[in-house]
Amino acid sequence: EESEPELGDVAVALLTVISDNGTSQVQYQPVTISVVIENEIVVSLPRLADAFLIMFGLMYALHLSYPKGLTNTFEFTQKVLLGLDDGKLSPKLQTLKNDFMIHV
Repeated sequence: EESEPELGDVAVALLTVISDNGTSQVQYQPVTISVVIENEIVVSLPRLADAFLIMFGLMYALHLSYPKGLTNTFEFTQKVLLGLDDGKLSPKLQTLKNDFMIHV
């Protein structure tokens, strides 16, 4: 039985729905992952990577602020992985980029 989740005051989020079915060998196998923007479910997708990219694209296109605890993650994705906004990197992001390039 599905019920509408209580989102509270959420600016941006990924909402994961998992099954109670214990037969799966995979530890984390979501049924769907929904992109939530300003307390509304915008789209539901089957894979985390797709949901993350859609959420990132919407945040970038709509000029929404990145969640406070994930600012570095989103700025790294924006500036290093996607090459958007060719601005200078903060020292923390420059270190992450250097570490990333060593392991690629």
